[in-house]
Amino acid sequence: MSKNIQLKNLKMLISALSHVFLTILLVQKAACVDSWKKRNCSELRIGQFNCSTPKIDPQKQNELNCTKDGLVLVECYPAKNVICDNKIFDGNTVGFYRNLKCRYVTNYNYQTTVLLSIFFGIFGVDRFYLGYYSIGVIKACTFGFMLIGYLIEMLMIITQHLGPADGSKFLVDHYGQILYTQGVYNNKTLNFTFLI
Repeated sequence: MSKNIQLKNLKMLISALSHVFLTILLVQKAACVDSWKKRNCSELRIGQFNCSTPKIDPQKQNELNCTKDGLVLVECYPAKNVICDNKIFDGNTVGFYRNLKCRYVTNYNYQTTVLLSIFFGIFGVDRFYLGYYSIGVIKACTFGFMLIGYLIEMLMIITQHLGPADGSKFLVDHYGQILYTQGVYNNKTLNFTFLI
């Protein structure tokens, strides 16, 4: 008889513990669902949203509305049935905006700059064109820094290390001769596109 009472007590204890455990799980699940509703859409992980591609300017062949910081704002759409900002999204509604990298360009053409540097660089015309007026005057008075500066600056312009004075990049055809500086760090090739 004592064995039956012990088994009965053990079953009651196991039943009570399972009820407590299930209650804890349900409370955690409810808290987890509430935290999904409260999460910000801009904190979604990759695969939970899709951002549109930036619109391209047909004249300059680069991203429209690119800022001087090299960023363009694009619309991002949370995936279907994703919950954020207390809404369930359908995959076609804008949830947030994200900044993507872009090339900020003005009206300084790369081909024009190279031709000015090759043919008239000794007189500082390339520096005047790029907006460096004081260096252009010095270069003109010294005949391109006695030809040595002329050759060095011509190579700097051709390799795109010397750009316009306003901090923009050269206006280059979409599939043109844009040079990207690369380096090796820890046996990995790195692209320093936006560091120049």
